[in-house]
Amino acid sequence: MLGTQSYLTEGYAIACLMSNQDDKTAVSIFIFDIARNRDKLPLARNALKKCRTIRHPDVLRVLEGVETEAKIIIGTEAVEPLTKQTPLKALNPNLVAWGLYKIAMALKFLNEDCKMIHGHVRVDSIFTTKAGEWKLGGLDLLSNVEKEDNPVLLVYGGHVPDAQKYAPPEIRRSTWATCRSNPPHAVDSWAFGCLIHEIFNGTFSRPEDLGAREAIPQELYPAYKSFLAPEPNGRMTMSDFLDKGLWKKGYFDKDFISVTLALENLAIKDAFEKDAFMSKIDSSLSTFPTEFCTHKILPELIKALEFGGAGAKALAPILKLGSKLDSQEFDLLLVPIVVKLFASTDRAIRVSLCEGLPGLIGNLSAKIVTDKIFPNLALGFMDTSAVIREHTLKSVLVIVPKLSEKIVNNDLLRFLAKLQQDEEPGIRTNTTICLGKISKNLNDATKKRVLVPAFLRSFGDPFPPSRTAGLAALAATIDIYEATDCSQRIVPALSQLLLDPEKSVRKLAFNNIELFVRKLEKFADAMVRRQMIVMRARNLED
Repeated sequence: MLGTQSYLTEGYAIACLMSNQDDKTAVSIFIFDIARNRDKLPLARNALKKCRTIRHPDVLRVLEGVETEAKIIIGTEAVEPLTKQTPLKALNPNLVAWGLYKIAMALKFLNEDCKMIHGHVRVDSIFTTKAGEWKLGGLDLLSNVEKEDNPVLLVYGGHVPDAQKYAPPEIRRSTWATCRSNPPHAVDSWAFGCLIHEIFNGTFSRPEDLGAREAIPQELYPAYKSFLAPEPNGRMTMSDFLDKGLWKKGYFDKDFISVTLALENLAIKDAFEKDAFMSKIDSSLSTFPTEFCTHKILPELIKALEFGGAGAKALAPILKLGSKLDSQEFDLLLVPIVVKLFASTDRAIRVSLCEGLPGLIGNLSAKIVTDKIFPNLALGFMDTSAVIREHTLKSVLVIVPKLSEKIVNNDLLRFLAKLQQDEEPGIRTNTTICLGKISKNLNDATKKRVLVPAFLRSFGDPFPPSRTAGLAALAATIDIYEATDCSQRIVPALSQLLLDPEKSVRKLAFNNIELFVRKLEKFADAMVRRQMIVMRARNLED
């Protein structure tokens, strides 16, 4: 199914942003109408040709392209024009810095590695992903003036809108043919300076308006001036800009930039560096833009955890970010990795998953919990590590509302019965507490069959808190028990604890005795009333 958003870009190509719901992957479709823009057809054809061969993470990723008799159609990753986000000066400063970094990386690749000139660097040629990352598009003029016979840039460079406005001085004085005698970066560096001006100071009408600092950050201003140097050879290269920007107190010397760069290179870091990074990012997330966190950082963390050996420490930020996703995004991004990780034998990961379940459970369907998560989670009940058994037990209260009635009344209770005899006294105690709390989730037949034996079993536990837990659970579930259970099983068992060595146990036992005796008194009173009703009925018959 296709969406309906569309944008006019530069007057010679229409970018229709659509969503391909067939495989849940969003895409953008750029459509060039040949009949309406025949004079710019060579530009569109050049864009189609170049986008098929140019591949770089910071260049707009093309999925497919085709030319028909009527149109040139190019499908790309899902983006929208940067121009849609107005005013530009109101954009998040971190996203702007990261955006300029990424565009500079793209231009470095084109100018220095490919020896090509983009020739069309401006706000209109930049697109943003859902995460807010910038991608360089607008490849209509992209050319290698040294190797190509008839570079589109030299022939049609002046045909794009506002060509003279963004052209460097040497081209305004002459023609685009002067590009042959200058380094590849010269044209794009000048345009990059114009881009900086438009982002921070707003649009300009003529080249003479450039140069003033105004709202441009102080640490970025020297580079801005260098990009606008009158002489082509005097303009800063993108390599130089990137290197100096990362220096101490440079424009790119920001936690946001360092964290994001480290995240992209996490796979090649050693275990110590990965742990340090995970601790840093977990504490930094609250200061980062939400969309960037959920659509950039979260997928990178998931990838690092799944394939890059990031370890259990990656789970904390992943689960924290997962809580910010809507249900559709949660199902797409997080459910598969959560299900997969519950099958992991890494105990640190299993502990982290159990600790993170409260934040996840609301977005997990009952079917996923019952069919996919519980079978793997249940392995923790039998783990040789007491820590794993303890965390698995604590997870029961979180997941029990999502479990099927069959699992709750059968499988789960069998695991809890074993834990009531665990070698760890704390686990035995918490199992009894857990049984008391999940009693409301049991059906009536199971309550009558399981609860009394389970709670009375704890009375014989040598660990005092376990006996206390049994007494507390019994009192909390008093409304469940019938008269015969109270008189023949519960009260006799309680009487054995009236002289318990532990004062706290004795006190609670006396309280329970009072509760259950009052309950029996009510049963007895009811018996008297019923007998009187029967006698009256017999007298009436006589």
